Amino acid sequence: NNPESAVVVVNAFSPSSLSTRHAVQPISTSTATSIRPSISNNQRSTILHAEAVDESSSSSVDDAAQRTELEASQQREVPQLTPVDKSFVTSLYAATSGSVDEMENAIAANLDGMSPGLSVALQMAAEKGEWNVEDEGDDDADFETQMIAVGKALQTVLDTRLRSGREMLAELLNAGEIRKLDSLIGKSAKEGKLDMSFWTVLGMNMKDAAMNEGDGSGSTLSPTLAAGEGQEAIEGEQGEPVGANRLQILQHVYTRCQEELEKNVAPGMGLLNKLLRTEISSIRTNQLEHYLGPQKTTITSPDGKTIELGGTGKPLVSHAEFTTALENTVTQIRTLEAAGGTDRLSATNLIESVRQVAIEAR
Repeated sequence: NNPESAVVVVNAFSPSSLSTRHAVQPISTSTATSIRPSISNNQRSTILHAEAVDESSSSSVDDAAQRTELEASQQREVPQLTPVDKSFVTSLYAATSGSVDEMENAIAANLDGMSPGLSVALQMAAEKGEWNVEDEGDDDADFETQMIAVGKALQTVLDTRLRSGREMLAELLNAGEIRKLDSLIGKSAKEGKLDMSFWTVLGMNMKDAAMNEGDGSGSTLSPTLAAGEGQEAIEGEQGEPVGANRLQILQHVYTRCQEELEKNVAPGMGLLNKLLRTEISSIRTNQLEHYLGPQKTTITSPDGKTIELGGTGKPLVSHAEFTTALENTVTQIRTLEAAGGTDRLSATNLIESVRQVAIEAR
């Protein structure tokens, strides 16, 4: 996907309308792995020369092992196509007679029913321009041509959806006022417009904004900044910025969209998502106590009187619902990893995040 078509212009919001509680960093699905640098013999004295050579050799071996392990963990599995997947590709190609436009229309109509493994395999075939039919045990040489053609048509369909996600984000950012923005987000969530294409575009913009925010020199790190970005921040009397920067606005959009989606899913899944995007452990503890603990049915006023609140005292989210959400999430991550939708390192980090939440909930 072309990142230039996904980065949008951000209008200024006043800091009084942008609540600091929404400035939440998105959960990272991958963790940077540091590799210990090799020892430089030129920086050693003559007396320690021999020792330096030994240490350098040992360090180089360790570095190579770590790099090999890191690269292996970041490799995606090549999906194994099922007979149903192969039949889908062959039938679609034959029905459209190889016509690009007809293939795109057929894929768009059947995209929701396409298996994750097939979707990843088609994109791999289109990107590499080849498909190893020997791995599939398929003797038909034409199958590779069909995989590449259908894969390119699939990429076009996904790019079209990506443009719709960009338009959705641009509409939100052009709201101009924080209350109108929140209203648009709620409306978009109810209408189902916060789909995968929207989250992809939002993620690309947040990454671009974070890079340029940290660099502090405008668009030197990325050529995808929209016109008008990278301007100097205007400071008020106390040195505080007059308007929120691009990254803060995108973080607010991210958090508000997450909150709206959590309202439309099962209680257990909504709570798990809330916990996973909360980085501070003490806040997660308060959330767990609030949602999984028994609700208060009485309160005591300052003068010692007891006031009945009513209700049954049951937790907002039952333990069974939360346990089911944990189980389903782990299954979905492993399924996505097996289908080649993510690498082993990212999947492992996600599983570890879920595991940490489960430990805290216990």
